[in-house]
Amino acid sequence: MDCDTMKLPCETGVWIILPCIRACLVQELTAKGLSQKKVSVMLGITPASVSQYTSKKRGCTIELGTEVITSIQHLADDLIADNVEHMGLRMCDICMQVRSLGVLNEGEDDPCIRDLVCNLSPPESRHHAT
Repeated sequence: MDCDTMKLPCETGVWIILPCIRACLVQELTAKGLSQKKVSVMLGITPASVSQYTSKKRGCTIELGTEVITSIQHLADDLIADNVEHMGLRMCDICMQVRSLGVLNEGEDDPCIRDLVCNLSPPESRHHAT
């Protein structure tokens, strides 16, 4: 594979998966009665982004699946309860769930996400490619 054309797994996460997770998370938080302003502060995104996620002008282009939706609902509940220690880890875990569903139609030559090291993971849960 040519290094100039190699797409890293987290690039897909940033451009495709993360907007889907955020869109669903915004929907969950606003459905639970939080204002768009509160959601924007909570997620560290602009109020305009929250508005676009709420109106479905921005966000999901892939099927998330029941388990992923449940994880996002749990994250929303934990955010409301101020019980999220590391938002990056939670988002990374949900992204990995989405990738494991195979909805991105990644090629056989692409690295397997389960064999990669996520630098956000706690050291005891890291596993390396063989």
